Amino acid sequence: MTEIIETYAEDVKVYVCNNPLSFHKRAFPAAAAAYAAGLQGKFWEYDHILWENNTAIEDADLEKYATQAGLDVEKWKKDKESAEIKEWLTSSQALAAALGATGTPAFFVNGEFLSGAKPIEEFREIIDKQIDKANNLLGKKVPAEVLHAVLSGNAVSGKYRRFVIEGKKAPAPKSAEAEEATEPFARAAVELPISDSPRHGEGDEVIITECSDFQ
Repeated sequence: MTEIIETYAEDVKVYVCNNPLSFHKRAFPAAAAAYAAGLQGKFWEYDHILWENNTAIEDADLEKYATQAGLDVEKWKKDKESAEIKEWLTSSQALAAALGATGTPAFFVNGEFLSGAKPIEEFREIIDKQIDKANNLLGKKVPAEVLHAVLSGNAVSGKYRRFVIEGKKAPAPKSAEAEEATEPFARAAVELPISDSPRHGEGDEVIITECSDFQ
């Protein structure tokens, strides 16, 4: 499936990692519905409709939104139940756990973590800081193509390798909300594409990885 990325500026992109939490019973179906829309090139259209109606996400609601988004509804219904979508979502959950995102929304601006909904000023401050760090590294002759991996600090030798590739037990959720989960996170290794950075950055870009939950 195509990566879900939205570009907001020349060198700033947002990568969406859906992380349906186990104690939100409609979160996984909603995320699957959005990913199925993505297979028709309309993830963002469906995503926006979901957020506008996130208190109404039963099966009938999700199908209604597919019609509103202009999807081929029969194909969408088949896709959202497919193994491809389930594997994609499971991989997203594993990535979020490996990065330590036990709640939503959670953001990683290159290597800096932001928990919860934050004002744009906080993002701007961190983005500017990351750009300054990148320029400093460039001044020290660090190749531009490896800057994101260096700044994100989680290339394949870190948590990503231990919890996702090697399949070691992920850290237990620590938030009070997560402790009430009926299905605590515990999964074996999940096959994900291995690159210099699991946060999907390239070169000197600033990548915001958003771990989100529709419910």
